[in-house]
Amino acid sequence: MKAEIKKLPKSQVELTITVPYADYAKAEKQAIEQISKEMKVDGFRSGNIPEDVVREKAGPETIQSFTLENIIPISYSAAVKENDVMVIAQPQVDIKSHVAKEGDDFVYTAVVSVMPEVKLGNYKKIKVKKEEVKVTDKELNETLEMITSRFAEWKNVERAAKMGDRVDVDFEGFDKDGKTLPNTASKNHPVILGSKAMIPGFEEAIVGMKADEEKEFDIDFPKEYHAKDMQGKKVSFKAKVNRVEEKLDQELNEAMVEKATGQKQSVDDFKKRVKEDLTREMEQRAQTEVDNKVVQEIIKITTVELPQSLIEDEINLLKEERKQAVTKQGLTWEQYLQHIKKSDEDFAKDHQKPAEERLIARLGVNQIIKEEKVEADVADVDKRVQEIAANYPAEQKEKVLEYYKKDSEAYRALKNNMSADKLINMFVV
Repeated sequence: MKAEIKKLPKSQVELTITVPYADYAKAEKQAIEQISKEMKVDGFRSGNIPEDVVREKAGPETIQSFTLENIIPISYSAAVKENDVMVIAQPQVDIKSHVAKEGDDFVYTAVVSVMPEVKLGNYKKIKVKKEEVKVTDKELNETLEMITSRFAEWKNVERAAKMGDRVDVDFEGFDKDGKTLPNTASKNHPVILGSKAMIPGFEEAIVGMKADEEKEFDIDFPKEYHAKDMQGKKVSFKAKVNRVEEKLDQELNEAMVEKATGQKQSVDDFKKRVKEDLTREMEQRAQTEVDNKVVQEIIKITTVELPQSLIEDEINLLKEERKQAVTKQGLTWEQYLQHIKKSDEDFAKDHQKPAEERLIARLGVNQIIKEEKVEADVADVDKRVQEIAANYPAEQKEKVLEYYKKDSEAYRALKNNMSADKLINMFVV
């Protein structure tokens, strides 16, 4: 067997594989033996049917089909291995020359996507600044207010509603012809005015209304509204306020802390804990922002021809990630597509570019890791495994540790991710 390799665009290669007649004849003999075992012929036991009988009963097309099923996978695998071709997808096979008579070679081509070559620009020039994280008194007080507000007490008032009040309201939306619009109506809907929980302009329109008062007003939906059929649409609302409540003053004391946390602790300890949580959250956001900036810089200096098969695999991965997200929201994939008015084909088309960017980023990062010989320390990985296990109940810790045992796929994935994090921090100033 011999193979000639030709490079094609978009990280594909074409292998022209020539199988000598002797190898083809051997594969054909194996095919006839295989057919003999599956064939039933009066007067013969399966597996002991003479070759001429098998040829007559099966016919040349069947014999050829069985022969190709034997010879193509074997010769293709041998050609890939001997020529060190790093394939990443199934090949597209095209027969160029069948064996018509004794002595003929069998020739076919196999076009296959290969691991793309990655070319990097001067990545050593990448520098990204990480902003210093600091929780201000204003941010801390707003967070404390948000936490305690969940346990606030309210009382009915007879006056007109103002910002900060909680109202109970019935409303319904209509188009310009006076027809009811779907998903624009609700009964006894609680709204804290100023919370920006409703469409922009709605809460402002309720301000000044009293209990049992009705009002009609128009709202222009934002052009970037999540439901496309409502983007930029003018909607006429009819609203009735059923109740107006104002929030009672509340003091942040130990009783409120226990109500909010379920634990007895001092107000100072509670504030300290909230500040630590806020700091940690802000640090995570800052790190995510830095990660994204570094990745975008790596994308800019990375040149790679992506095979379509790799892009399609990445699109499918994005699709699976979105499916998991919508499932958590209680929707089926079909319901989600119906909601966004898209088909599977639309989703694939919309996510072509994001898939390409994710692939370029991953390949670029991996190439830099390889060139810089960046690797997470084993001790750090083991420590991280213990931290992950500590977040689980005692009865599940052993299973988690087993899942992340050394040389497991999970352990390798965690180590690779930590190596990528280590690399990204190299570019942070």
